[in-house]
Amino acid sequence: MKKIITAVISVMLLSLWAFRYYTLNNGFQVHGLYPEKICSMKETIEFGESKSYNVIEQPGYSISLESARIVDSDEYLKELNMTADQFNYLSEKYLELTLTVTNEGDYPDGITFYGFPVVGTNWYTFYDNQVTACINPFFENNYEAAYGCGVTKGSSATVKIAYNLYEALFLPEQWDKIEEEEMWLWVTIMPVDTKIRIEL
Repeated sequence: MKKIITAVISVMLLSLWAFRYYTLNNGFQVHGLYPEKICSMKETIEFGESKSYNVIEQPGYSISLESARIVDSDEYLKELNMTADQFNYLSEKYLELTLTVTNEGDYPDGITFYGFPVVGTNWYTFYDNQVTACINPFFENNYEAAYGCGVTKGSSATVKIAYNLYEALFLPEQWDKIEEEEMWLWVTIMPVDTKIRIEL
């Protein structure tokens, strides 16, 4: 009898909690801590006082995602005229994003690539600093690693960032149709959670 009473009370308490959560939360939706904004490619996003993933402000800077492609590791090596043993590691594929970076302020440190992860519906990935260095000519004297870039005040520059796509990150059916995956470049986390929808 005690078990039945305990079960009934538990169900009642759970029902009350669910009702309260539903009414306060506008349904059973998943909400982030900050308002979310989804932008399109080629749309200019100004950082202002917003903070990126590594919780750094980059005032005066703005970015625009111009293009995106997925390339096999072997194909990348051919394009770069390099061999696998010249890298610490390689993923099976890479997502290459081309961005226009503009500086209209006095922030001296530029943008850091680590601050911009790519997220999918159930996965995420970060950039590869060695491959990113190799695909940008201005890193040619320091091709071992690229961590970010600065732009002269009042000007813009184009930079390519290579993101690791490891097969182990995905379900088999996702990996087989990787070009059809929904994915976003996560630009800022606060005070607005800003992402750019990536279109290949």
